[in-house]
Amino acid sequence: MPKTMCTNGNCADKKSGVVKGILGGLAAGVAVSAVGVVMMNNSKKTLQKKAGKVADAMEDLFDSAKDMFQ
Repeated sequence: MPKTMCTNGNCADKKSGVVKGILGGLAAGVAVSAVGVVMMNNSKKTLQKKAGKVADAMEDLFDSAKDMFQ
């Protein structure tokens, strides 16, 4: 593929615009993935708390059932 010649003198501007676009896209991707990681950690902690509460409730239920049948 032949290269086009720069006739109006703004070829460097076009190249830097592409580089800025690529860097901007990379920065946006990093930001989105960081937000995703934070949200996943928060939801994991929430699920662990809920699982702990369910386990405590099941243990209480088992203990009360055991007391009833003694």
